[in-house]
Amino acid sequence: MPDWMKPLKGDPIPWLLEPDNSSVRYFTLTDILDRPVDAPEVVAAHESIPTWPPVAALLAAQKGNGYWVKRDYYLPKNYGTFWVLSVLADLGLTAENTQVRRGCEFMFQYQRQDGSFCRRRPVKGRGVIWETQPDPCTHARIVRFLFQFGYGRDSHTRAAIDWLLATQREDGMWLCARAGRHGCLRATLDYLRAAVLDAEMAAQPATARAAQVVYSLLLEPKMGRYHVDDLWTILKYPYFGYGVISALDALMRLGYTLEQPRMATAAEYLLSRQGADGTWSLDQAAPRPPLDIGQPGEPNKWLTLDALRVIKGLYSQS
Repeated sequence: MPDWMKPLKGDPIPWLLEPDNSSVRYFTLTDILDRPVDAPEVVAAHESIPTWPPVAALLAAQKGNGYWVKRDYYLPKNYGTFWVLSVLADLGLTAENTQVRRGCEFMFQYQRQDGSFCRRRPVKGRGVIWETQPDPCTHARIVRFLFQFGYGRDSHTRAAIDWLLATQREDGMWLCARAGRHGCLRATLDYLRAAVLDAEMAAQPATARAAQVVYSLLLEPKMGRYHVDDLWTILKYPYFGYGVISALDALMRLGYTLEQPRMATAAEYLLSRQGADGTWSLDQAAPRPPLDIGQPGEPNKWLTLDALRVIKGLYSQS
């Protein structure tokens, strides 16, 4: 057993490797067991992701012009095009997949000249108008899945990054169009989760400022003034909001370690939530997510995989 596994209450790896979830099996092999990407079992797991029935059904539901459900990149909330692409990226699909490419091409229609993404609609006599102001949380999550899909060097992605860098507040955070004394914690963490996937973005001074803010608020109990209302300690998936696992993961990738008190406390909390069988269970699931990711109160493979990524990263450093 590697040293990083010693704090665990049990070993969930055999469970994660079961063939019932191709994506979790693939990432367990690569991220937890460090198998090379060209190993036969890794290749087989990755190739099976698009044909895994839940993913195949989601891909088949795409409409002819590259969108899901309706011709709007954001709506319906939690299961429209933006939400579907966010989940497909976490499942391990890339732009090599035809439906992913078409979905991203549909998204690019909603990018303004300044690099931001906004909703738009046709209006009789006025042509197509931009309907909303850009939301930095949504925008950052788009950047994140573009990185995951392989669009990191694409001009759309670089323009989107420039918009984020240009709109950071003096307090190191981001906030949507509404006024506020404080920035939004969710948007700031969404930025970090994108930034850690790109070396240039991770090296930006804006990223260091944002990371310090998120670290300073880690596990703070009352976050309403930062435009969020959930507790850090609620375990949920997909990460359409914010939480302790996604924050630990982003900060860890930026060099934060267990030597920093808030990181150590948060890691101890995460370990305390592990069951005796080695798994983690959901506290909440997003309403109507693009695919069934499990029920609250039950051991969850996605949550367990992400918790293991964090524990491995932090306790391998110590």
